[in-house]
Amino acid sequence: MNGVFKILTGLNGALGLYSGVKGVLDKYAASKSADALRDKAKAEEEGWYRRNYYGNFIDSTAARAAMKRVENSLRRNNEQRRAHSIVTGATPEYSIAGNEQGLRSMENVVTNLAAQDDNRKSQVDAIHRQRKNALLNSELNELANDERMAISAATNGYNLFQNALLGTQWGRE
Repeated sequence: MNGVFKILTGLNGALGLYSGVKGVLDKYAASKSADALRDKAKAEEEGWYRRNYYGNFIDSTAARAAMKRVENSLRRNNEQRRAHSIVTGATPEYSIAGNEQGLRSMENVVTNLAAQDDNRKSQVDAIHRQRKNALLNSELNELANDERMAISAATNGYNLFQNALLGTQWGRE
């Protein structure tokens, strides 16, 4: 009976050591996988931010369409002014005033597009900051979890090993 007790005690100690070491190694492997996924997410987020924040607002479909509408409107107005000038014999000042009005229209469109782009950039920046904070919080949570898991695994292993040592009949037969 005493021999069985020693074997069980030894197995308990070995199990303690094994579970402690295995827990630490498993957590390390899971942590490495999580780090790789987080690094990928960070790179994708940075790429998204650069594409969206530094993109040229004039190259957007909406901006090109607005500019094209103003150009078409200016072209029609110029044709109408020319035809009107021919019929009425209008002065060159009439054409100049019309051209200035068209330029102001174009300036207003570009100014509005630039204001829209500023708003868009502010939104992109806010989203980027939220995503970076979420990634940072996930890292902090994982670090805290790693610490808890390592302490738990080490404590459990130590307790099993200590119980095995205390249960051993040292020097007694």
